[in-house]
Amino acid sequence: MTLYFHNASQSRAIDRFAIEQKNIPGLLLMKRAGLFAFQTLLNQYPNANRLLIICGTGNNGGDGFVVAQLALMAGLEVDLVLNGQPEAIKNDALLAYHELQQLGIEPVVFKPELIESCDVVVDALFGTGLDRPIQNPVADWIEQINAGKTPVLALDIPSGIAADTGRILGCAVKAEHTCTFITRKIGLYQFNGADYSGKVHYNPLFLDQTILQTKTAVAENHPLKYWLNLLPERPKTSHKGSAGSVCLIGGDFHMMGAIQMAGLSSLKVGAGLVKVITHDEHGIALTQALPELMCYSEEAFSELTQTAKVIGIGPGLGLNEWGKSLFLRAKALPQPKVVDADALKLLATHPERQDNWILTPHPGEAGELLGCTTDEIQGDRINAVKAIQKKYGGVTVLKGNGTLIYDGENLEICLAGNPGMAVGGMGDVLTGAISGLIAQGVPLFTAACLGVTLHAHAGDILAQQKSQLGILPTELASTISQLLTYADKQNA
Repeated sequence: MTLYFHNASQSRAIDRFAIEQKNIPGLLLMKRAGLFAFQTLLNQYPNANRLLIICGTGNNGGDGFVVAQLALMAGLEVDLVLNGQPEAIKNDALLAYHELQQLGIEPVVFKPELIESCDVVVDALFGTGLDRPIQNPVADWIEQINAGKTPVLALDIPSGIAADTGRILGCAVKAEHTCTFITRKIGLYQFNGADYSGKVHYNPLFLDQTILQTKTAVAENHPLKYWLNLLPERPKTSHKGSAGSVCLIGGDFHMMGAIQMAGLSSLKVGAGLVKVITHDEHGIALTQALPELMCYSEEAFSELTQTAKVIGIGPGLGLNEWGKSLFLRAKALPQPKVVDADALKLLATHPERQDNWILTPHPGEAGELLGCTTDEIQGDRINAVKAIQKKYGGVTVLKGNGTLIYDGENLEICLAGNPGMAVGGMGDVLTGAISGLIAQGVPLFTAACLGVTLHAHAGDILAQQKSQLGILPTELASTISQLLTYADKQNA
């Protein structure tokens, strides 16, 4: 199933369209949101008896008022804290507040003891409209909530997380679970959003697709099988030449393992021939470690690159004259290219725009490509990936939690992967995998999306089998090849 992600303004526009054009009462949507949140709370915390619900005066607070109503009617004890004066509550939220008052509930003053005495904190302070840093006294409340051991359920988005970017606006509630409504907010899956949202539970509130699709999604996510089924079928007359030839360039002194891992990964995704250009003295060691690799010195550059269907450059390339010379020569080649690691740093100092390459920067390398800091990249990853693609062309893969793939038109987000993959060599495996897929005739954007998705899912499988700690990139490459069997159409 394809998943769609929207930003804050789109989410509010869809909400307004449902109310104003489809005549769905806003209070009904609020009650649907509150019911879903309360059901989620009971499912996740079945032994909860006392809730602390902290509400703002807007619609996010209105969702909290509905949760409070349902909790009281179910026999739970509820303490309600209101940020602001009741006079500030308007429209549907005010109706929900009046209904809550009919059950005998009035707001209480926030005290740390309320956190300690409850079983679950419900965060209904700020929704997607927050666009400024949170100030005291609410910032102090959030600090105390995060410092406590009481679990938190956030409504729509954890208060303090920017819905478009995942940035922390001064401070943010750290939730174990987040119930998000109508749309999947892209900020829940980017930067700090992923850490602060916990497990995200989505509900469209019974709105049909004609309403949900009134705004084109910012990004999409397709399952692994979708991308696997785009692999070309391999005829029975296939041979190693028709299966695709990859030329990988890199492996400077002290970094020979990087190009070896890239080569292993290209082979594991099905490339027929993998040839490596590296230092002459590295060739014997590489072929001893992985006999399927064919290793050459830079003197063979012209001959090898003429027959290669794709060039993968960067793993262990280095930034000295050897690496720089190879990069400049490779950059001028007409074949599709996958550019990673040191090759990205060299590209930043020798900028050029091409349509037939895939750039795979992590946030630090992305900062070099755009001349800004890593924090600036992470603070708005969507604009960053679009800016890199606009400047350099082709397809950009911005790695990190919620990896983004963008070709100038389509933006794919990968939801798989885990922190255990933060190990040197993981990017080399990704470079090799994408290169091997391109060699087999897979279009660039598809190869980037399939490579990223295979890579991330393989990491998750290894984390489940052993733990997140200690995952090795070489293990990942072998797991990738196992995942290829999940395509509906099996290659001969």
